[in-house]
Order: sequence, then structure tokens, then C-alpha cells
Amino acid sequence: GFFEMTCLAGINLCLMTFGVSKVRHTGRTPGSTRALCLFLGAVTEFLAASSAAKMVMYIGTYGLTSLRVLTQIIMLFLAVTTVVVTVWLFVPRLPYMKVVILAALVIGAVTFWVDVDTVVANYNVDAYLSGKLETVDVSYLYYDIGPEAVAPMDRLAAEAEDPAVRQMAREFAEKNRERYHTENITQDLRGWNYVLHRAKKP
Repeated sequence: GFFEMTCLAGINLCLMTFGVSKVRHTGRTPGSTRALCLFLGAVTEFLAASSAAKMVMYIGTYGLTSLRVLTQIIMLFLAVTTVVVTVWLFVPRLPYMKVVILAALVIGAVTFWVDVDTVVANYNVDAYLSGKLETVDVSYLYYDIGPEAVAPMDRLAAEAEDPAVRQMAREFAEKNRERYHTENITQDLRGWNYVLHRAKKP
């Protein structure tokens, strides 16, 4: 599972950094320590890659959720961190902690910029309409996504072949518009965003 993989990856990274910091003298690391740490790094990368591959298969069958996207992002960060620490074994002067922090900031900024909920809603609707997914969870789009799901549900209501899906998508899209139109949301820069503005349009 994901949590077990994360725990093992954390333990391996701690062992790598602690082991190297304890035995490194005059800027050099013994070959045996490098070999053992390299093995731990390879195992960690394998765990991250296998977990990510399993999640991709799961997404291909059941669709995306925000939690599944964030899980993949965390696994990506662990993989990048492992690579950086492994390089540090052979390049002692590499400021690996600064690189790891920078990677976390970049991955976090990209995650916030792309808007995970919008990606999830668009993927599920596109995959269903193209036949990649056999079913689409319209209730999830309505209850868990928010205003980001209004435009995708409009497409679902217009293009879905199943009349029950079209009807449900149409009803949920209208309920969303009604909800966001009547909500008392601060209209200054703190409360306004494009997705909510678009969702309130009739």
C-alpha cells in the first residue's frame, strides 16, 4: 500500500543520510557504504515506481480522485528525493537538503497552479465520453469536487449516451450553479477566483 511504501521510503532515506554522515571523513565516503546506500536508493526507487504503476492501473479502471492525484505527487517527490540523496553519495559538496526543499517548492507550486480538482473532473468526464472508463461517478463530481466540476458536468449532460447520466449531470450542474450563485462569498481578491466565477454563470 501507499502508506507502507512511504514509511519504507522514509526509513531508507534516513538510513542513507545518517549512514553517510556518520562514516564520511575528509569529504569522502567508503565504497562499502556507498554500495549499501546505493542499494537502498534503488530499492526505494523500485517501491515508488511499482506503487505509481499500480495506481495508474487503478486510475485506468476506476477514474481519478483528488486523493489519487496527490498520492502520485507524493510518490514523485519521494523518487526525486531519493535520486538527490543518491547523487549526494558521489558528490559530497552537493547541497542535497536545499535541492530537496527546492524540489518540494516546485512540485507544490505546480500542484496548486494546475488545480487538482479541475484536472480530476475533466479527466473523468473525458475518459467516460471517450469510452476509456465504463462508468463515471457524477455524485463524486458534485459532492467532492465543487465549482470545478460545473463545466465538465455540462459536457457530460450534453454528450453522454446514457440518458440517466445526462439527467443526473444536468441536475447536479444546475444545483451547483444555484448553490454558488446564492452563497455569500467575499467579493474582494481573497474570495474571488475564476473557477467559482465561471460556475456561477447560467
